[in-house]
Amino acid sequence: MQLTSTFPGSAVMCMMLLVSSLLLWEHAASKPTGVVSTEDLYDRVVEQSHTTYNLAADIYHEFDSNFFKITWFPKRMPRLCHTASIHTPESRQEVNETKTEDLLKAIINITNAWEEPLKHLVSAVTSLPKPSDNMLKTANTLKHKNLVLLEGLKTILNRTKIVYEENDSPVWSGLSEIQSADEDTQLFAFYNLVRCLRRDTHKIDTFLKVLRGRVIYNNECLF
Repeated sequence: MQLTSTFPGSAVMCMMLLVSSLLLWEHAASKPTGVVSTEDLYDRVVEQSHTTYNLAADIYHEFDSNFFKITWFPKRMPRLCHTASIHTPESRQEVNETKTEDLLKAIINITNAWEEPLKHLVSAVTSLPKPSDNMLKTANTLKHKNLVLLEGLKTILNRTKIVYEENDSPVWSGLSEIQSADEDTQLFAFYNLVRCLRRDTHKIDTFLKVLRGRVIYNNECLF
């Protein structure tokens, strides 16, 4: 099968990109504040978050086109996203009223909460009824991009006096369903996962653009 022949090369390439990107963040974090500007750091994380959102949207749309079943909904209710317990503002006014440190903490909590589910998303793609090379490649890239984004956010956090505890991030509990032998259960769990992933990556992308406007340009732009 083509998946097994292309997967190792894709994984190696993604790992090389991950290491390269993490080295960039490490280099930025080790420099004096005056050398690597905070503006540059925000530009980098916004670029990463926008790419991550686009990748998540691509996976969602491909799944929706190939596997979504309207018959799920009379019998099944979509679960709350595992990040639902992380408080985030829901309107423009709420965003603008949220303190910078609280918004940054929420962004990091959400990004951190996706580290484990994204590992299982990659393996879940290969278990779909008709595995897709493109979706597998996208899921792998997304997993690594999320790690790069998290590292960049922590680099920004290191320049602040904000106290952050990693155990604040909620735990994902959908592994048994996404590995279910029942195809409908597995596909519905996959749908819930990518639906939440698209929602959360969009939130992160939006909030980071707001923070960049606030911190760098001293305004409350909501992109």
